[in-house]
Amino acid sequence: MPSSHLRRMRPLLALGALLIVGWLAYWPGRTGPFLFDDFSNLAPLGDYGQIDTWWKAVAFLTSGFAGPTGRPLALATFLLDARNWPAAPEAFKLTNVAIHLLNGALLAGLCAALARALGLARRPAAWAGVLAAGLWLLDPFWVSTTLYVVQRMAMLAATFVFAGLWGYAHGRALLAQGRRRSAYAWMSVSLALGTLLAVLSKENGALLPLLAWVLEALVFDRQHTAVAQGGRAFLAWRWVFVRLPALVVLGYLATFLPGLWTGAMAGRDFTPLQRLLTECRIVWTYLGDIWLARTHDGGLFHDDIVLSTGLLQPLSTLFAVFGILALIVFAAMSRWARHPVVAAAGVAVGFYLAGQVMESTWLQLELAFEHRNYLPAGLMFLPLAIALVNGLNGVRPGLVAQASGLDQTPPRRRWAVWFAVALLALLALQTARRADVWGKPFQQALVWAREHPDSPRAQGYLANFWSNTGNTPEAARLLDAALRQHPRSLILLINRAGVACALGEAPAGLRARLLHAARTADLADNVTQYQFGKLLDGLGTCSALGADFGQDLIAAALANPHADQTAVQRDLLHRKALAALSAGHAQAAYALDLQALRLPDLPVGARLRFAVELASAGHQQEALDLLNAVPSPLAHLHGWSMPALHQRWLRHVGFYQDSEAHLRKVLMREIAEKSTQGTAQ
Repeated sequence: MPSSHLRRMRPLLALGALLIVGWLAYWPGRTGPFLFDDFSNLAPLGDYGQIDTWWKAVAFLTSGFAGPTGRPLALATFLLDARNWPAAPEAFKLTNVAIHLLNGALLAGLCAALARALGLARRPAAWAGVLAAGLWLLDPFWVSTTLYVVQRMAMLAATFVFAGLWGYAHGRALLAQGRRRSAYAWMSVSLALGTLLAVLSKENGALLPLLAWVLEALVFDRQHTAVAQGGRAFLAWRWVFVRLPALVVLGYLATFLPGLWTGAMAGRDFTPLQRLLTECRIVWTYLGDIWLARTHDGGLFHDDIVLSTGLLQPLSTLFAVFGILALIVFAAMSRWARHPVVAAAGVAVGFYLAGQVMESTWLQLELAFEHRNYLPAGLMFLPLAIALVNGLNGVRPGLVAQASGLDQTPPRRRWAVWFAVALLALLALQTARRADVWGKPFQQALVWAREHPDSPRAQGYLANFWSNTGNTPEAARLLDAALRQHPRSLILLINRAGVACALGEAPAGLRARLLHAARTADLADNVTQYQFGKLLDGLGTCSALGADFGQDLIAAALANPHADQTAVQRDLLHRKALAALSAGHAQAAYALDLQALRLPDLPVGARLRFAVELASAGHQQEALDLLNAVPSPLAHLHGWSMPALHQRWLRHVGFYQDSEAHLRKVLMREIAEKSTQGTAQ
């Protein structure tokens, strides 16, 4: 191979080496388990048996509930790993790692294109792109995104955003060269298709036009050359493909702004204003974790964050708010920066803040998750990469465009090479160490509990591990200590009740505190709802809290004003129905089931399940009456949301209709047989 060709290939070879290092760094995490939202999002893989026909695949793809779109494209990729449930997690995690590596490669191309637009020559820009992408790829902060299977949704959204922006940057370069037809094709397809595919993976993919606007303002049109390059036609195109879609997204977010004044909490423990103020502090924590390869492992539990209830409460809120405002001003002012490193820093800041506008402002989501930074931080290391490449070449800022490459590096400039290698090695080692923790669930629980001593969820999670290993006294000690800090935490009380059942004795006051919490806590919270259901499931064989405690707990929960969510009410009423059925009170069970089924948003299979339970207990007539009393939710469908599309598809394939017809036939035959037996007697 000619030496000149080899030199041109070096950035690509370096990128390949970084991808291999990334794969090896994440390898220890492949043995980790599924976690939390993995179960609810992946369980539909088994709703209709093994997915071995096309209608089952479509049913799964339309079953998503994680966002307004249902995220069908992300669900489609799960079929690469398994087509039934339960399944082994290793294949899912390795696919996530592969997607992360793909994102690193796409980011290398995007960063190289941006470096070119900021004035670097082709080969230095290629090296800057590879280094920026490598630093992002190996940052240990992404372990909790990459090895948490369900966050593939966030990763895929980033995939299509990075690809769309890279295509847009390529089209922008073609426009500067006067190749307008090719430029418009590249830019239009990249933005339109990239946004569509990103949104079908996760809703924050809709930020692609806004991020393109940031790049347009701070990179491509920073010297006001748009008219000279593309004429008035380009300005019109930019409005249609960049600004109007971005304004639509911002307008949608603005519809939630009144909550800042009304204080509508939407089932959270904080108002939108409190969330906005708190997010200003959280963003600075994110930035520290991205830039500093800390030894802590972050994790998924962030219910120990202190709320900002005002600018001075706590005082750090004021500094955080002013810091965010300063970053916004810096990003805006960087448009006039002459040095490419300063300009790249402004781009990285503007890109990051724009990428956080959906999940880290006033929408009533949970306060903090590390995966929210995966896309916004894509350009975070571009300024450092350009600085190191400049240092390697020894080029003055005004001569960057004339830089020839990296091959004639003076010895005194080699510090930049060794600094880059050392930094990449440090990040890779920290990523491998953190991935190793994610591959060992018990160690993971120990680390999370140690790093979040004020988190009820983290302490309860570790207590479950101690219980599962048979060390219930240690679980009790851990929970009792946590309850002294958080005496009203329903999560901790639920876990303590489970330990009490295992030990056969409950501490004084636990029963009363559980009943009080069931009457007052937010049962609509997904984590609380899941834990509460697990507790109720286990109380049937528990003597430590009394024989009827399960029914007392259900009654207390039904009296809870926060239990008005239909899914919560339906579950509680159905549990009462099952208790009545086991006690031989068929009519009471029928009445409770009927009440539960008449609540809005009825799941398609609930009628059949409730009827089968009645029939299995020997009450076929009540089961048939229940089917007749409540029409199938498939009978009258409205709207074209993803849940509605899912139900329309199930109606089209006749899955539940065939099941109901078969059930009715069996019930009528058994009722007739009972009648014949009764007459004969």
